Amino acid sequence: MRLVTAEEMQQADRAATVEYGIPGIVLMENAGQAVVQQAEAMLGDLCGKKAAVFCGGGNNGGDGLVAARHLHNRGCEVRLYFLTDPEIFRGDALANYQILNNMGVSGFQLSEGSRLNVARMALWSSDIAIDAIFGTGLRDDVRDITLSVIQMLNESDTPVISCDIPSGLSSTTGRPLGGAVKADVTVAFGFCKLGLVLPQAKPYVGRLVVADISIPNQVEESLPVRRELVDEAFCRRWLGIREAESYKGDFGHVAVLAGSPSMPGAAILAARGAMKAGAGRLSAALPSAVRTPFIAQLPESMLIPVSDGENGCVALENIKALSEFAADSWLIGPGMGRDPQTLEMIREFLPLLRTPAVLDADALFAVCGHLRLLKKANAPLVITPHPGEMAKLLGVSVNDVQANRVAVAEGFAKQTNVVVVLKGAGTVIATPEGRIFVNETGNPGMATGGSGDVLAGMVATLLAQGMVPAVAAACAVWLHGRAGDIAVERGGVAGLLAGDIAEAVPAAWKSINR
Repeated sequence: MRLVTAEEMQQADRAATVEYGIPGIVLMENAGQAVVQQAEAMLGDLCGKKAAVFCGGGNNGGDGLVAARHLHNRGCEVRLYFLTDPEIFRGDALANYQILNNMGVSGFQLSEGSRLNVARMALWSSDIAIDAIFGTGLRDDVRDITLSVIQMLNESDTPVISCDIPSGLSSTTGRPLGGAVKADVTVAFGFCKLGLVLPQAKPYVGRLVVADISIPNQVEESLPVRRELVDEAFCRRWLGIREAESYKGDFGHVAVLAGSPSMPGAAILAARGAMKAGAGRLSAALPSAVRTPFIAQLPESMLIPVSDGENGCVALENIKALSEFAADSWLIGPGMGRDPQTLEMIREFLPLLRTPAVLDADALFAVCGHLRLLKKANAPLVITPHPGEMAKLLGVSVNDVQANRVAVAEGFAKQTNVVVVLKGAGTVIATPEGRIFVNETGNPGMATGGSGDVLAGMVATLLAQGMVPAVAAACAVWLHGRAGDIAVERGGVAGLLAGDIAEAVPAAWKSINR
């Protein structure tokens, strides 16, 4: 599903009206009807029901006016409230305002005081409320009467349907601008807006519906939109069913450089993630202290002969042999530690890579201050930082990263020529070419040690199977989140372990091929 900005949506509307001759009032009519359809889905027969409709002065208010007309025609008692002087309506919104007046449906302009209290009482006795105050073009914080109405809607028990976007929510970041409506249903018109699928928007969006308002398919195809929601349909396009005559060589050979005496579990979890994601073969370069528990946990894997350094980790002298090892992808970093010798080894290994690689955990720490190693790499790289690691790479705070995760991931991918997987709720995948993917799966229980190691291994497997790095990362992230959701269904959020996620990966894969 495409994700658009407010500006891109305006381009689509303009193309539909100017290039294809669809009057704007037709698009507005379709938008308003889509809202009424959701009201019917929630309430059933609307005859005899009561609806409170709150309209701003722009086209979003016009969508609300269309909804009010169709609610009235279905026998619904409509209470119509304006947050600005209705005399400011122009164009299509004005035409719909005049139609309502001709039908004898009038409204009231709200202001602080008695009329607001009247609207509050009407809202509490209504069966449904329609939020048509602000659309996607909002840039400044809401205040005064608008903020009061938003708070009134949020304090009410009346179900709310928001037109296009909950009023007060940023269509780009998904964050409230001073305050935002907490909708039960949001009906996005034409295309889904980026902010609606970001995790910080979830308390406000409710159930998301993307309504077709008759924008031609050719308009969608011509939009320069490079953002997509990673959902089941996306993954089904790429993750197929294995052929009956397959053998292990068809599914990639993953090489893993991971682990240290103090963190043997990271290597095990990463390798388990890779194998549960379907790697045909896996070979691991491990310190001697990690090999026995590793093979005990993963007897299906193989070991790459390496020697230990003075620090008990894989020694620098192994680099040439590792660079010549025949594998389809590499996973580097989980649990390797931050000893200076280990960090030096990682930095010297990166320029020698000739196959796609995933850099995770301590490999990311190794390149802090050495970002040129990423940009000059001779093989495609996927990095998988959590917000803290991303902040360290950029030299900023975690709050700076979390304030606009999409922009941060996009900028770093372009700067360093790598695919960025910025982990967290609503994981963002960004490519050097400017493509953005936002994941829809996962849950808070996955915020647990080792979860990222499992994901890194899964990405390495899909890389080894020949997937384009961006698609490999996006599909692995979705599968990882889906596996976490399945694990929660089995045992609950509290106490979810990374190993539980890995064990659920085959079920996650099966869920898209059912």
